[in-house]
Amino acid sequence: MSAASIRCANDLALYEKLKQHVDVVRVNQQIARHEAEGPSGVRRNLLATSVRLTKTMAPDIAQMAGECIAQLDVKLPVELFVYSSPQFNAACFKPEDERLYIMFSSSLLEGFTKAELKFVMGHELGHHVYDHHAIPIGYLLRGQARPDPKLALELFAWSRYAEISADRAGAHCAQDMDAVAHALFKLSSGLTTKVVEFSLDDFVAQVDDMQQVDQQPGQGAPQSDWFSTHPFSPLRVKALKLFEQSELYHGNGSKQQLELRVQSLLSLMEPSYLEAKTDTAEAMRRLLFAALVAVADATNGISEQ
Repeated sequence: MSAASIRCANDLALYEKLKQHVDVVRVNQQIARHEAEGPSGVRRNLLATSVRLTKTMAPDIAQMAGECIAQLDVKLPVELFVYSSPQFNAACFKPEDERLYIMFSSSLLEGFTKAELKFVMGHELGHHVYDHHAIPIGYLLRGQARPDPKLALELFAWSRYAEISADRAGAHCAQDMDAVAHALFKLSSGLTTKVVEFSLDDFVAQVDDMQQVDQQPGQGAPQSDWFSTHPFSPLRVKALKLFEQSELYHGNGSKQQLELRVQSLLSLMEPSYLEAKTDTAEAMRRLLFAALVAVADATNGISEQ
């Protein structure tokens, strides 16, 4: 199983579309000109404000990272850093000087098991493997000139699907879906199982309750959901359970079926593209449909019917 083979189809479809958008091209050109003048100082800042985790200082963490790097076929050297924080957090920075940097909060390293840490590491490495840094969402959304609403919605939708891809990369590294679910619960709640008894069924049931609320007359995804870069954690867990049941992991469900069900899940956080009659809705319907057709063609082929 390769990292490319498990990438979320809608992540890839929106990524390819956004990379060609005139505003994305313009901002990437600006970033490239800035980078040509010299390093942006990411490594220098990490060395000054965090602690680098060498093989000598953290052999177990280095070994876990090495296993994830091999599983995802990461080509660049990777440096790991830890910073002091009570919040569970991790981040992967855009490569600089032909190095990749991953940063963890101290509480995350202390509060997560080995398998849970491998999920987090794989998730962060997945963002690099899938070239998610090529879509400069932060620059576009926080720049002086605001993007048009259509582009903004597409950026947020893409970001949520990008997280699904990164989650799959993390699950591929961890090879322990229970640990993956525990990790997402901890990231969402800030709690460890020392305080509460985690129930996967109860956690995922929140998705079913959301669907019931949204199906009521006059209800639907609030606008605040449209502008979230990450899917809600229960959605992510349910999407990973679908991934586990597919041929891409240990199940027998087709990739086309998996992507359709994931799209249905994430629609809980999106405007109603299936019913809306706007130009944006039509464009998104066509794009997502085309992505699923491409997946079917690449895997089992498309019948004449």
